[in-house]
Amino acid sequence: MPALSRIPLFLALLALPLTAQAAAGPGTRTERIAQSLHLTDPQKASIQSIRAKHLPDLALRREAVQRAQTGLRAALRDAATPEAQLRALYDKAASARFELMLARRSVRQDIQAILTPEQRTLAAEFRGAAQERLRERRRQLRPATDMAG
Repeated sequence: MPALSRIPLFLALLALPLTAQAAAGPGTRTERIAQSLHLTDPQKASIQSIRAKHLPDLALRREAVQRAQTGLRAALRDAATPEAQLRALYDKAASARFELMLARRSVRQDIQAILTPEQRTLAAEFRGAAQERLRERRRQLRPATDMAG
């Protein structure tokens, strides 16, 4: 899947909590999330507008992260790369990741502003459950990863 075609999906996941496993029934993940949070049509329209507004900036920041990480990985493979240069490349990659985090935070804050207090509470619960599922998946993968190395 090309990187640009993943952006809307990523933004849908970023903007609202994951509820795909918790929500049953037909529809896209975004639709299930909207239904789970009981979003109104005006709220859905506002969220689409927020996503559209932030899409170009997020894409640029994501590309900057990829470029910085690629440069760092290449330099790490080259034994002749001085440590000072590695540190500078690492700092550049870390800075790019942080800028992306801030941009994602901005999207979340814009969306949170249009949710009711009840919807924000429910969204936080969904996010917590999704994060726990992710942690559990990582725990399950860790033994297999440790054995491979």
